Parts: sequence; structure tokens; C-alpha cells
Amino acid sequence: MTSPTPTGVVSRYVLVALAIPAVLTAAALVLQGAWLGDLPDPAATHWGPGGVPDGFGSPWTFLAFTAGFGLGLPAMVAATTLPMLRRGARGGTFRFMASFALGISAFSVTLNTFSVGLQRDLATGTDAPDIGPAMLAAFAIGGVAGTAGWFLQPHQRAERPEWEATAHMEIAPGERVVWMRTATIARWGVLVLGGAGVAVGAGAITAWVTGALLAAWILAGSLAFLAFAAAIATVFHIRIDDDGLTAVAALGFPKLRVPLDDVADVGVAPVNGFAEFGGYGLRSRPGATGIVLRNSDALQVTRKDGKRIVVTVDDADTAASVLTALAARASSGKGA
Repeated sequence: MTSPTPTGVVSRYVLVALAIPAVLTAAALVLQGAWLGDLPDPAATHWGPGGVPDGFGSPWTFLAFTAGFGLGLPAMVAATTLPMLRRGARGGTFRFMASFALGISAFSVTLNTFSVGLQRDLATGTDAPDIGPAMLAAFAIGGVAGTAGWFLQPHQRAERPEWEATAHMEIAPGERVVWMRTATIARWGVLVLGGAGVAVGAGAITAWVTGALLAAWILAGSLAFLAFAAAIATVFHIRIDDDGLTAVAALGFPKLRVPLDDVADVGVAPVNGFAEFGGYGLRSRPGATGIVLRNSDALQVTRKDGKRIVVTVDDADTAASVLTALAARASSGKGA
């Protein structure tokens, strides 16, 4: 989970994810501020698919967009990942997130600056030219910046934790043992999902009230998708019994099952979902499937084909002991 990767991992992350976006955003704000007096009021702030302006607002809107997406979004990315990096977690996902933060910052400040520059000395915002070429340029600059951000950072490798052997448990022939727990996403995950749901719902209501029906339907669909994703990836019911390990989401699917006769090994170790699986929920990495809802101890079950199931759950030690004992009894032929 942690790794003695080359020095400078944290400082380079801060440089890429925060320092460079701050410089880009500051430069863009200074330039845009100098041009604001040359813009029509209201100015075009949104363009439709045909390149025709279809949204208008105060010229100051561009400064807010530039600050919010140019630095605000990278700051949010850093707030969710930098603390883990400081505590020693490592992995390519951290390197990617810093690069993504820089790329989105460069894209945003470029597009907003072009949007301001295109409208200088225009009589009205409706005269604004097609934003398409500026959009392409912003995508290119953002892509180059993100790629550069990746190479500015040293290589990181997520170290897999050493799994501890489970405590021995005796189960007599004919004795029935069942272990059950509900694994839930961490509180911060609930807050993030809840906040996103509230924001999207509010946006849908606002779009509906203002007559932007297409946007309202898109946002309503996004809210439904968010609710569905939460239902299948934030709560899992874990059960260990004579049928083996079963993990099923609150909605009833997806469902993972490892029969007792397919259990090759069982262990427990602390898991950092972001470092080792690139995120949280139902995750996958080469050779392993994870139900990773928080950074905590996890039950790991190795199948006989070498593939692993990793489940972050409270009292993972007891879960491992029960599963080990049941699998040993099943393999001995004593049965339940």
C-alpha cells in the first residue's frame, strides 16, 4: 500500500496539480480582466451545437468560470488525493489525477480566455463568432499540459500489502456457522454522493423552471444514473456460510460468490482503495476484483485459479477465520 518511491513525489504532485494551475489561472484572470471593458454586456457565455451563441451573461461570468475551473477544480482534486499521498500512499492513480487537474485547468483557462478575446469590441453578444476553433485549441492545449504533467512527476508504484494469516478456528462436524456483515461506503463518500445528487437535482429544477427543457431532462437522467450507481456500489451485504463467500449489493446485483471448494487461501490486510484499485465501489485490477468502500482492513479470498476477491469490511479477521475453517472442513470431506 505504501512504497519508498523516489523523493519528490509529493512536491511534484503539488507543482502539477496546484502550483501550475494557479499560475495559469492568475495569468488568464489578469488578461481577461484587462479585456472586460471591451466586451458587450451581456456577452455570449454559451454556444449551441451550430456554433451560434445561445446563452448570455455578465462579462464577469468569465472570471468566475476561469477561477472555478482553472483552480477550483484542481483544488478539489488535490483535497481528495493529496492527504493520502502525504500519508505515504502511492500509485499511478495519484500521478494521473495530478495530470488530469493540470489538463482540465489548461483547457478551461484557454477556452475562457479565447471566449473573452473573440468578443472584444463587438456591439452585442449575439455577434460572437463560432467557438469551435477555440474549443479545439483548448482541447489540444489541455491535452499537452496534462501529458506534460504526467512526465513532470516521478514514477509511483502501489505496493500490495502483505496479507496476514488468519487465526485458527475449529468447527465441529455438523456445526452450522454463519457470519454476516453489511459493508458501507465511508462517510465522506456519502457526503460527496449526496452533495452531487443535491447539486444535480437543483440544476434540473432550475433548468425546468427557466424553460431549458433539454438540459432539465439531461440533468434528471444524470440524477437517476447517480442514484442507480449509488444503489449498486455503496452498500454490500456480506455472508459467509456453507455456501462460501457471498457479497451482494443492496439492489440485489451485482453479486459475487466464491464457493468453499474454490477457496485456495484467505487473508487480511489494510487496503487503500484509491492507491490499489484507483477508486472506490466495485473495482477491478489485473488478477483481482474488489468491493472497496473505504480505506480499511479487508478480507482477501484467493480462488484456485489465482484470482482474488478483496472486500473491505468490519471484523475482517473473524470473517477470514470463519471462511478458512469452513473451507478446511469442506475439503476434508466432513461436510456440514
